[in-house]
Amino acid sequence: MNDLELIKQLRSEVAETDPAALTGARGRLLAVMARTAAPRRSRRPLTVRVTGLAAVAAAAVVAVVIAMGQAAAPVKPPPSAGDVLPMTSAKNILLMAAVSAERAPQGSGTYWHIKRESEDGRRFWGESWTTRDGQRWSRGMDDRPGVVKEPSGTFWLGLANGDAKISMEGLEKLPTDPEALRQKVAGMQTGESIGDYDVAFMPLVSLIAELPAPADVRSAAFRALAELPGVQRLGTVEGGEELMVIDRGREIRLVVDPATSRVIRTNRVLTADGGMAGSNDSLIKLTTGWTDQLPR
Repeated sequence: MNDLELIKQLRSEVAETDPAALTGARGRLLAVMARTAAPRRSRRPLTVRVTGLAAVAAAAVVAVVIAMGQAAAPVKPPPSAGDVLPMTSAKNILLMAAVSAERAPQGSGTYWHIKRESEDGRRFWGESWTTRDGQRWSRGMDDRPGVVKEPSGTFWLGLANGDAKISMEGLEKLPTDPEALRQKVAGMQTGESIGDYDVAFMPLVSLIAELPAPADVRSAAFRALAELPGVQRLGTVEGGEELMVIDRGREIRLVVDPATSRVIRTNRVLTADGGMAGSNDSLIKLTTGWTDQLPR
């Protein structure tokens, strides 16, 4: 997807052949970029990641101006606080992350490394190293001491019900169409969607947050999440944008950097036995990527 296509998705109500409307959309986007980000609940308000989000929006705005051949002009902020643009929504944060995911390099290395720890570094939630042929070493998972080699390095794509396990090879074969991907992962669960919570939510979050999914699959997962009901934007925080969905009174939160497509923190993670760990009150810092560093 190029920047013009991104603008069309973010401002889908703007007609392709209406330059005046596009000029208005550009002005409102610039106004949003100039606003002060909403503070995060119960955590220090920071604006460090506004730059990354603004950069994506600015690139798209510049593309529209160049394509339309119109000169930039000073824009006044919208007169009403109720004039909230889609740029501030969870949906469009996820769409921007989808574009970043498409452009991200795949990475190389012997092991796919996942590390989980508390934000302050005082609690270690565990880490694992998985080779491309499915061998895994883990430390601190399920309270097991030291580094343990597991017989099968499969990943959980949802809770331990139905057919929720997936291999490295299985990740490569997942659909790259957002709706087809949503249906695929939803079909691997035995639970049902309730209210605004869609049963595909946690599997899709796993794909973007921790699993070594190909770039086009991660992009499709972001787009599928953008279409799910109930996903809210809480505001700009350190590292990116905080999003939340509520599952039967249980908050599931994650911090996404739309400029890099990385999930920096979350408050819920799937455990090695297919359960779910975490709480409403604290976030878990995630570090993921390919590495040649040996398990330790």
